[in-house]
Amino acid sequence: MGTLTKYNALVGELEPYTPSRLALQKALADVKISDWDNEYNADTDQRTIAIAAIKVLKRMIVLTNDTLGKSSQGYSVEKLERRIKDLCNENGLDVSDFVEVSSITDGSNLW
Repeated sequence: MGTLTKYNALVGELEPYTPSRLALQKALADVKISDWDNEYNADTDQRTIAIAAIKVLKRMIVLTNDTLGKSSQGYSVEKLERRIKDLCNENGLDVSDFVEVSSITDGSNLW
């Protein structure tokens, strides 16, 4: 097996979704990874790759499906948001920074 690059780590984090190469490169650039062909190191790169994955998934939320030529894939907003929440939890990130989090109020201010 070859070396796992930072780019391929991002691809793996996003499976089963298959965004374009350009979307992946943009997400890596957004999180300041310019050496995306270098070897992935889980100790130093995991959190940054997770943030890049979240950025890609957030863009996919606005789509209900994507068609390219003869292939297409549909997206479930709930499942995309669940994946974002899982990535946040796995990497110590605040979920509310990336997706809307509902809050419960007790209404005690009404009486």
